[in-house]
Amino acid sequence: MKRSIFSAAAVLIMAAVLGGCGNADGSPEGAPKLTTISGTTTATTAATTASAKMTTSAAAEKETTTTAKTTKAAKKTTKKTTTTKKTTAETTTAEVLEPGVAEEEETIEETEPVTEAPENEPAEEVSTTPPHPAADPDSYLPAYGEWIGNVVVCDRYEGSRIRGLPPFYGAYATGGEYAQVLNQYKQMVGDSVNVYNLSCPLSSAFYIPADMEGTFTEQHGCILNLNDYLNGVTNVDCYDALAAHLDEYIYSRTDHHWQPLGAYYAAEVFAQAAGVPFAPLSDYEEVFKTDYLGSMYGYSGNLQEFADNPDTFTYYKPRNSYTTRYYDGYFQNGADGSLFFDWASGAGCYCSFLGGDTQICEIDSDVDNGRVLVIIKDSYGNALVPFLVQSFDKIYVVDFRYTYIKMNDLFQRVGATDVLFGASISSAYADSRIDMVRDLMM
Repeated sequence: MKRSIFSAAAVLIMAAVLGGCGNADGSPEGAPKLTTISGTTTATTAATTASAKMTTSAAAEKETTTTAKTTKAAKKTTKKTTTTKKTTAETTTAEVLEPGVAEEEETIEETEPVTEAPENEPAEEVSTTPPHPAADPDSYLPAYGEWIGNVVVCDRYEGSRIRGLPPFYGAYATGGEYAQVLNQYKQMVGDSVNVYNLSCPLSSAFYIPADMEGTFTEQHGCILNLNDYLNGVTNVDCYDALAAHLDEYIYSRTDHHWQPLGAYYAAEVFAQAAGVPFAPLSDYEEVFKTDYLGSMYGYSGNLQEFADNPDTFTYYKPRNSYTTRYYDGYFQNGADGSLFFDWASGAGCYCSFLGGDTQICEIDSDVDNGRVLVIIKDSYGNALVPFLVQSFDKIYVVDFRYTYIKMNDLFQRVGATDVLFGASISSAYADSRIDMVRDLMM
């Protein structure tokens, strides 16, 4: 198991990318729209300053060599070779750049008299599509990948197999800092409240193609690393549960979020750890939405192959009885509402449940087991909520990025029996996110 040595600043990149439900252009909520392409090489990301909060790595190198053919009619020396090399300019900046990559072109030309080819000889065709391994139609794993814009794009020319992968870089020591903050929460609530952590892996944990293996920090190792630091907090490891279903539609291809089906398998692991009932998928109503183009589409520079092969977004509505009420970030000004927002479409499909991130949501169900769950989450945690409505008496959903009431106050007011930190693995390995969780405590 390799330990990552990437700087903590580099992790700010995906902490920013793994933002909210999504802007209209497909970029994550709270992040600059289709912004920075600045970086180093194809496998690493340059450290950014905390004020930038959004720089990403991208590098692509293309070299073409064109040699004019010497014809039979001109047997004397005739040759012209032109080599053009384009390399993405390396930048490290605290500025937010406009989309695009600065290019530097260098041309070295050596010429001798060239005799034109006879008109009846066809010109040689040069393919503009790079060679790549053939995709195995029976495999869920991508055959090849490349950096395009701010993300890795896999199987670009394989129709609906195309998939965007969000980067992840993390250092074990940073995960240790996150775990220590969760330990402080446990000390605050004592033995009367169960505390859990569920760090959700990104799709790049599973779908990285063989030709790009080792590009990102290994995510399961980062999940297991938390066990070395947690004290009294249950670390819910859903990695293997997701790995067992990789041939299913558990991650979106055009967005950095998982599909609700992936959240279902993770929620099941948590329910088992919490000792609460868990309903099968047959107890839910399926809702399908087509033409979903999310953040991977936006951060690839609106790659046409994504537009030609959008996601289908499938979410699940519990059939039991429950009511939903929303409050502002201070846990005030409550108003009745719906758990689901069926009008959400396009880049906003992930907002089909909860409607976004900025409000505190209270769900009062017909489950009568006295268990009151508080979920402290980023946008990844949104998809967990519908699958726990049939498991807990009450659920309170708070986003640590937009909540202002202190958690020790909230826990006491709602009578919390269980607290779940349900967020992306990036939030556990980003200093800025760790600070937010710490500041929310008391």
